[in-house]
Amino acid sequence: MQEFAPLAGLPGCKVKSGDIATYIQRPGMGIAGRADGSFAAVWLVDLKGGDAQIAFAGFDSDARQIVRARAISITREAGLRIFSSGEVWAVTWFDAEGLAYARPRWETNPPVEIQRIGAIGQDVSAHVGLAPAPGGALVAAAPFGAERNRLGVFQFAPADPAQPQLKALGVTRRTGKPRGPAVAADTSGGYLVAWHDEDEGSIRASRFDAAGKEGDAHLVAKPQGSDRPAASAQETPERERLGLVATGSAGALVVWNEGDTVLVRALDAEARPRSAPWVLGKGKWRTVSPSGEGALVVWVGHDGKADGQVLLAKLGADGAPSARGLRMSDGVNPVKDAPSLALAGERVGVAWTETMSPGVSTKRAVLRVIDRACIP
Repeated sequence: MQEFAPLAGLPGCKVKSGDIATYIQRPGMGIAGRADGSFAAVWLVDLKGGDAQIAFAGFDSDARQIVRARAISITREAGLRIFSSGEVWAVTWFDAEGLAYARPRWETNPPVEIQRIGAIGQDVSAHVGLAPAPGGALVAAAPFGAERNRLGVFQFAPADPAQPQLKALGVTRRTGKPRGPAVAADTSGGYLVAWHDEDEGSIRASRFDAAGKEGDAHLVAKPQGSDRPAASAQETPERERLGLVATGSAGALVVWNEGDTVLVRALDAEARPRSAPWVLGKGKWRTVSPSGEGALVVWVGHDGKADGQVLLAKLGADGAPSARGLRMSDGVNPVKDAPSLALAGERVGVAWTETMSPGVSTKRAVLRVIDRACIP
């Protein structure tokens, strides 16, 4: 992909922008959307002593705030996420007790209830993949076992409070050190899981069927450096946490970084690679979201003119990136943290944090919304 169009050249696409919050001091921000065109956002508000409030607010399809910001809970850990979950939202985070979640509504009463998943502790917080599951629940892939050498797949946070708060779906058979996993529910009632194998240096993926039976673990990316001479002094590029989305009946897309290169590979319905890896571009902090038979992906990279831009692109079901993408940011103030991406009906929202001004070190979180049909 070589070309990224600025939003100023899209007058008919109802581009709207608004601030989610200002004077933010720490990373940790995300958005989610639902079919009625609304968005919800979460971010962290610093408190004394190292703690932070988890703030929650709502926005309409034109990025206007429609639900006043309020605090959900307190944490001092990283890993804040938000998901659309039926008529409510699901917010997840980690604290000293492990994975926690809440289901805030637009209404302030009754007060939000905090639930905790003791099976997923704070010690593995950097290596937990989360995604929406059918019926409004969430699914997690997390290191499992005494040696943390397998991945457990769990369903939790059911929309129906009468259902069990945690249900084990399966455990990977393959040994090693699975790290940085990603998980996605497919259209057949199963779950696709991808992970870095730290022992081997590769990326692998497998599928669990509805009964929790795992298929074969397929090789998605070879061990780094395996195609170079042993004496090569070339530095091995770092691989970031994986992104994974199901793409209807076609299978899934896996997105990852090799240093500053963003790569995409398509998997079939059984998690076997069905294309060679595609190079999406240069950058970091990519986030991917399903969209029809393909996906949308946002990252911070070079738009051909300047570095540090928030970029948005479309991926086909085979992983092929579109020839053109969009530059979502203005390029005036530096982008400071990973952007977030959400679909809400026919609108697409992208949020990021940037410095408030050259003389102010704190950040503001920006929400920018555009018609989905305008993404080339």
